Amino acid sequence: MYFLLLPILSAFFTVTFVLGGWWLVAPLVVMWAVAIPMDEIVGDNWAKLDEKHPTFLKAILYLQLPTLTIVTFLFAYYLSDWTFLGAQVNEARANTHWYQMAVALFSLGIYFGIAGINVAHELVHRTNRLAVLTGRWLLSFSFDTGFSLEHVYGHHINVATPKDPATAPRGMVFWKFYVRMILLGNLNAWRIEKRFLEKKGRPIWSFHNRFIRGQLMSLVWVALFAAADGIRGVLIFLVISFWGKLYLEITNYIEHYGLVRVEGTRVEARHSWNSSRRITNFLLFNLPRHSDHHVRPNRNYWELEARKDAPQLPHGYFIMAITSLFPGIYMRKMAPLLEQWDRDFATPGERALVAAYWGEGGSATPSSDSKVSIPSMRSSNG
Repeated sequence: MYFLLLPILSAFFTVTFVLGGWWLVAPLVVMWAVAIPMDEIVGDNWAKLDEKHPTFLKAILYLQLPTLTIVTFLFAYYLSDWTFLGAQVNEARANTHWYQMAVALFSLGIYFGIAGINVAHELVHRTNRLAVLTGRWLLSFSFDTGFSLEHVYGHHINVATPKDPATAPRGMVFWKFYVRMILLGNLNAWRIEKRFLEKKGRPIWSFHNRFIRGQLMSLVWVALFAAADGIRGVLIFLVISFWGKLYLEITNYIEHYGLVRVEGTRVEARHSWNSSRRITNFLLFNLPRHSDHHVRPNRNYWELEARKDAPQLPHGYFIMAITSLFPGIYMRKMAPLLEQWDRDFATPGERALVAAYWGEGGSATPSSDSKVSIPSMRSSNG
C-alpha cells in the first residue's frame, strides 16, 4: 500500500511516549533527517495510482483521530502528576527531561498538521456526516474547525482571486500571510456560517452554529491540558495548536502563492502549484497533487492525478515549506516560476490582472508587499 507512511509514523510516535527520554526526539529525526532528504532523492511519481482497496484507504483516514487523541493525551499525561497508566509509562516520564519534552512539543505540533489538518482536509470534502465530523474533530486540535467552512465554501470558490485570503498575493511574506489567515480565515468562516443560518431561519448565536460548536470542540483539549498542568498546561497546548496551524498556512501559502484568476471564470489546474514528489504525496495522502484536487475536489485522494498541465513547484512540500520561512530566498526562487506562469499558463485577462497589481514584470519582491496586500485584504469577503 502506498499510503501507510503516516499510519506507521503515528504508531511509532505513540510508542515513543511509552519509552520516554530520547525516544521522544526520534519522530522529529525521522521527519526531518530522513523524510526531507529522501523526498528529494526518491524524486517524482507521475503515474496514476491503481488502488484496489478503497475501504482500507478510507479507514486509515478515520484511524488518525483515535491515534492523535492517544498521542495528545500521552503528552498531557507527561505534564501531569497522574499515575494511572502504570509503572512503565510513569518511569518513562520520570526519565524524560524538559528539553526532550520541548522537542516532543515541536513534533506534536507538526503531527497536528500532518495527521490532523491534512487528513481533515480530505474528510471535510466528503458528504458523509461521519467523515465531516471526524475531520472537524481533527481540526479541533489546532483551533481550526472554521477551516471546514471557509475552505470548502470559500477557498474552493474564490481561489486565486482577491476574495480568497488563502491565496497569498505576490510579494506577501509568509509571516504576514499567517496572521492574515488567522484573522480573515476565521472571519470568513463566521460569515459563511452566518449566511447559511440566515437562509435556514435559525439563530446565529446558538448551538446550530457550526463555527461556535467547533470552538467548543477545541475547548475539550484545553480542559484536558488544564486538568493535567493548570495554566501552564493550557499555554503549552496553545503553542502546540498554533504550531499545527502554522503547518496548514505554510501549505496554503506554497499551494497558491502569486497565482491569479479572473473572478467568475472556471477553476483550472493552472490555478494551483503542483508537486509530484513521491514521499510527500504518500505521506500527505496526495495533497501535493493539489491542482487536480481543485479541479475535482470531490475525488478521493488516491484517485488524484499528477497534472502536467499545472505549474510545478521546484521541490517537494518539505523543502518549499522551510524555504517559505525565509522571504528573500523564497521570493527569488518563485520569481522566475511566476514569470513562466504569466507567459505559459495565464490567460490575457489574468495577465492584465498581474500587470494591474504588480506591473508588467509580474514577479513582486518582498519590498512590494504593501502594494499588493491592500487590495487582497480589502476584497476578502469569503
